[in-house]
Amino acid sequence: MKKLIVLILFVTLSFLIYSYGFKSNQQDTLTVYSFDFETLDKTFWTTGYWDDLSRQNDAVALDGGVLKVGVDPRLGAGYLLSKPIPIREGDVITLKRRVRISSGDDMFNGGLAMFQTSDENLIPQASSGPWVRSFGDGVFLVEYSRDLLSVQDRPGRDVIRFLAADWEYNNNYQLITPIYDRWYDETITFDTRSSQMTYSIDGKTYRLNSYQLDRSYIRFFMHAYGEGVGHLLEVDSLEITVEYKKAKR
Repeated sequence: MKKLIVLILFVTLSFLIYSYGFKSNQQDTLTVYSFDFETLDKTFWTTGYWDDLSRQNDAVALDGGVLKVGVDPRLGAGYLLSKPIPIREGDVITLKRRVRISSGDDMFNGGLAMFQTSDENLIPQASSGPWVRSFGDGVFLVEYSRDLLSVQDRPGRDVIRFLAADWEYNNNYQLITPIYDRWYDETITFDTRSSQMTYSIDGKTYRLNSYQLDRSYIRFFMHAYGEGVGHLLEVDSLEITVEYKKAKR
């Protein structure tokens, strides 16, 4: 009888230890950043204008739970930049948002981009090249291009461009029919196990291969760049998840 009691206690203790470790491991494998834009989390997001490297809190607006990123005729196009988000090999990074894009005229190039960086305190600053390089190294760009007047080096004219970093010399891109003036869902995923990216818009999915990430952080950048007025990016929900999916050996 005594041996049976000892056995039961041992099994119970082992189960409790396993359960605690399993739950702790589950918590460590998934990080979620969720935003409903009733307020703007200024510890997570930096806001400003395209041609100005300083932080500008009024560069974006909130209206009833909707984030609005537009163009001010005096100050330029607004942008929203996330803080550096820690990642590791084996993570799957996903950004989901519900969005509406409005183009005021024929010169609009709003976008969503992901960068990688080794600097957890990286902030916009002047650099020897394009200033967005101060965010880190570009990984992908989703560009909503309604540019019907000028000659573009990038492919397509009235399209959504899904561009990998090597698009220019490897033709590593997808051209997608744009959607304007109505709400739709977007999801973009980067899998560090395969270095593959998927972009889903309005129920359709597109895939590209990427170079392998070798930095400790990623960050997201959204903007409504365009000439003239009336350009607007609206987001009423956004979620970023980083999930560790590398199989343990």
